[in-house]
Amino acid sequence: MRLHAGLALLLLLSCAASAQAQSARERMAVCPQGYEALAEADADGAVTAFRACLSERLHEWTVEAELRTRLGAAHLALGEARQALLAYNQVMALIEDHGGNPDIPMIRRNRAAALMQLERYEDALDDLRVAARRDPLDGFTHVLLGSAYMELGRHPDAVAAFDEAVRAEPDYTAGWIGRSAAFIELDMLDQAVSDGREAVSIEPADGGALNALCWALVKAGRAEEGLEICDAAVEAEPESGAIVHSRAAALEQVGRAEEARELYARAYELDPDNQTVSEDYLRTRGDG
Repeated sequence: MRLHAGLALLLLLSCAASAQAQSARERMAVCPQGYEALAEADADGAVTAFRACLSERLHEWTVEAELRTRLGAAHLALGEARQALLAYNQVMALIEDHGGNPDIPMIRRNRAAALMQLERYEDALDDLRVAARRDPLDGFTHVLLGSAYMELGRHPDAVAAFDEAVRAEPDYTAGWIGRSAAFIELDMLDQAVSDGREAVSIEPADGGALNALCWALVKAGRAEEGLEICDAAVEAEPESGAIVHSRAAALEQVGRAEEARELYARAYELDPDNQTVSEDYLRTRGDG
């Protein structure tokens, strides 16, 4: 999951209980440095700026909620899940304290992303179901929901969530990549390959899409068909341990054992905490 993707472009917070709507320009004028940092994908700068704006003076509650929403997005982009969760909890408390409905899809979705970074997948499901119900056309929400189900081993539910993602946003590759992975877990390998091909057709240079097809072909016992795809995936993202591992598995399947052994070692160097990577690394240490 690329939880940070698109966080700098989050929709502006809207509060049903707000007495008077503010223009985007007015909101941004409260903390221009923060918005500039988000626009430049400078999450560190955004955290610094939004914290400063919040501490400088008291704001109207709607403005404070807006600033804390953006602060949470910046923390998420940095992988600072606890700080992000605190920010979104504060936003929801502000809304509730002023008689508003806290079930704002973006807030619920992003709080779920923070919970998932903390590996609290069951807790994330509650927020994601609310977000998906209130904004059924947001593909990212459905992808997060599918990813949470995958982490919980609920693979049929994951397929259903990724189905919603690809229906909502057919050109969003993460939906096809996620569903391919879920199909693999269900041993529906032809479907996994098909979804991998669809992801590559949408983004032919994307390492994640290429890897989805590479891995599906490997799992289907068709690695020879996928070698060029696996090579392209590594070329696109050479520092991804998972992608390097997929190419190693493809090489091993076609009988290029020594090359595979070297790549398994490289994959382990890049991603030693990945269980599949570490298992194959240790397995192949005994054959030389």
